[in-house]
Amino acid sequence: MKLAIIGLPKSGKTTIFNALTRSEHNTDKYAPPASEANIGVVQVADERITRLSEMYKPKKTIYATIEYHDYPGIFAKDGDTADNAMLSEIKSVEAFAIVLRGFADEELDSLYAAGDPLAQLNRIEEEMMLNDLIVAEKRLEKIELGYKRGVRTPAIQAEEKALREICAQLQNNNALRNLQLPPDEDKAVRGFQFFSAKPVLILVNCSEDNVSAWDSAISQLESRGYKAYAIAGKFEEELSKLDAEEAEMFMTDMGMTESIRDRLTHWSYQLMGYISFFTVGADEVRAWTLEGGSNAVAAAGKIHSDLARGFIRAECFKYDDILAHGSEKILKEKGLFRLEGKEYIVKDGDIISIRFNV
Repeated sequence: MKLAIIGLPKSGKTTIFNALTRSEHNTDKYAPPASEANIGVVQVADERITRLSEMYKPKKTIYATIEYHDYPGIFAKDGDTADNAMLSEIKSVEAFAIVLRGFADEELDSLYAAGDPLAQLNRIEEEMMLNDLIVAEKRLEKIELGYKRGVRTPAIQAEEKALREICAQLQNNNALRNLQLPPDEDKAVRGFQFFSAKPVLILVNCSEDNVSAWDSAISQLESRGYKAYAIAGKFEEELSKLDAEEAEMFMTDMGMTESIRDRLTHWSYQLMGYISFFTVGADEVRAWTLEGGSNAVAAAGKIHSDLARGFIRAECFKYDDILAHGSEKILKEKGLFRLEGKEYIVKDGDIISIRFNV
């Protein structure tokens, strides 16, 4: 999974990225804008993998990971547009974590949007929708030109229909993530990777002494359909630099039970609707990320394309069952070891082995 951390300049994106990845990128407010994204891979904490590794004692234990991209501030002032190359790069991610500045700073207030998260979000969303509209309208112009030249296929007609619905949605100032297209139309426009079609997680970056003061703003954001959280970015960055014992002590003082790494990775999974399934054995215990609602063939393809191509059956059992009974032998004796076909919907916590023949 790839997720982009974006927002207006000096909103604290890199501070949060540093806390998340334990990096030390420059966060001085007087520093010039970065020319490229910071990239960090974060391991998804999952006690289930830890327990399975203790049981199977494999040569390798592999947790799921999320790749976070921290992009330079975009849409700094009215009339500004982000660099086209950067916009194209941002499009390649699967979701956005939009950082909104909730901390006070007189100098920054005079240069960029003041600490009004809703106004900042509106600015970013409007720019994203405008960019999407330009892309859709340009493609429609090319389709119309093709029609005049006699190029008219069912696939192009499906694309045209989808693009006209998309333009209508955007012209009404509605993000594309709220638009449900028929499967054939959705497939026809998937390659455009529209900005406003991607899932969004909102992070209000505030100081540690007023996190709760943002409850009302968070509620407003949630009422608009966003997943939103208040985060004390600077405190989280300082916390990430401490050793485990010191960090736990400070977290206890703040009433925190999880680090930002654990919270943000879990929020990212929830945002994308992802689940985890596991493969186990003497060589490797591993967590795999899968879109919720996917079948056994899709899970096989995550492991290796040959397993999906030659799929026969999926041998399955539940993490809770192996934890309760201690061995696969007992699970088989109790009838808790299952053989599932192609259309089996994989559940979070399933342990799977694929039978295949290519």
